[in-house]
Amino acid sequence: MDFDEPVATRFPDAAVKAAPAPRPDSPPAPFGDLTQASIQHLCSLVEQIVPGRTPSTYEKRRRGLRLLFTHLETRPGADWQTKWEASPFDGDKALPVKTFVTSDRAQDRHDVTSAAKLAFCARVIQPSVGGFRANTFSDYPEWFGPASRDPALDVFYAAVDARPDLGLSYRIRIKFDVACALTTQGIALEHLTPEALLHYSLECRRLGVTHGARGDQSRFAALGAWEILHSIGHFPPGTPSTLRKFIYTGQLTPEQMVDRYPLRSQAVRQVIIDYLVRRQADTDYITRDGLARLLAGTFWSKIEKICPGQADLTLSQDVWDQWRAEIAFWEKDRSRERKNIESILLAIRGFYLDLQSWAVDEPERWGSWAAPCPVRPQDLKGFSKRRREMSRRMADRTRQRQPLLPDLVKYV
Repeated sequence: MDFDEPVATRFPDAAVKAAPAPRPDSPPAPFGDLTQASIQHLCSLVEQIVPGRTPSTYEKRRRGLRLLFTHLETRPGADWQTKWEASPFDGDKALPVKTFVTSDRAQDRHDVTSAAKLAFCARVIQPSVGGFRANTFSDYPEWFGPASRDPALDVFYAAVDARPDLGLSYRIRIKFDVACALTTQGIALEHLTPEALLHYSLECRRLGVTHGARGDQSRFAALGAWEILHSIGHFPPGTPSTLRKFIYTGQLTPEQMVDRYPLRSQAVRQVIIDYLVRRQADTDYITRDGLARLLAGTFWSKIEKICPGQADLTLSQDVWDQWRAEIAFWEKDRSRERKNIESILLAIRGFYLDLQSWAVDEPERWGSWAAPCPVRPQDLKGFSKRRREMSRRMADRTRQRQPLLPDLVKYV
């Protein structure tokens, strides 16, 4: 059974604003139209696409091109793009191109990966974000920049290099995001709109391939690239200076909070929304947002995975025990035990008890949702002791780090 946490977002309108760049009338082709070029012709362009240091470097690249495109020739399609799309190397679950190499020579796998990088730079193939990121291209921006022959991209690279305050690795990441966005959308920099860059960012987020996110599907890509592009006047006047400002539309409504999680039961969805609306008078926005995450995400979305037909709040002991076992560990790292179980249980207990008390005063509105609370007294046994222990650990961390504060201030 799949218990992956639904991906929630504070930016529900982001997908509405995102749009891939439309295919330009004259797609970038720095070395001419190569979509049906012969393998021999592709090999003849190696020295032009990305200059190498030695003749042996060129020979390795030609060898990689022959290996890769000879393999792609076996796929159906009238050109290299359709053959690529028919291969297992494209799409959300793409395999790295090196996986088809059967020899034990590591050099063969390296040469094939370099060949894919050359093909992307020369615009022979337009990969999807999944197909691109399935491979490891550590120096792709350095190859893509000269191969693109795009003066606007040169200006962008220069603007990135003029910001040493960002740090070398972050500058490389900024260039990589733009190079990847242009490659996967088949455009030059002039066609990279705010909506197109947001589309790339959301694709990286959806696939969990945002640099530095380590698979986290809540992290946006291209944040730094957006700011640099804005600073050089690339985006239209009036475009917000950061990607988050572009997609942020203010506080979420209770409906938007709950709809971050795909609940099957519309009746339960509505009662959680009504509960949050009722609690608006005695809670702040952050508290309601946390309640929505716990009740709709951590609680009910998992209940529906355990028992897909569950239509009301009356839970059997077996379903409750399965849910308790599931939330005992973090979704992204099943080896890590949760230390805040009681806060989740208290929120659920409050939800059930509130509905029970409201049902007494307004039976016509809440009576059908009054149900036995599944949180038993023994579930919260020792809560006060564990809370004191948590406070003690927090105080210990503060005491350990406080002597280092002057060094941190001096460094900053």
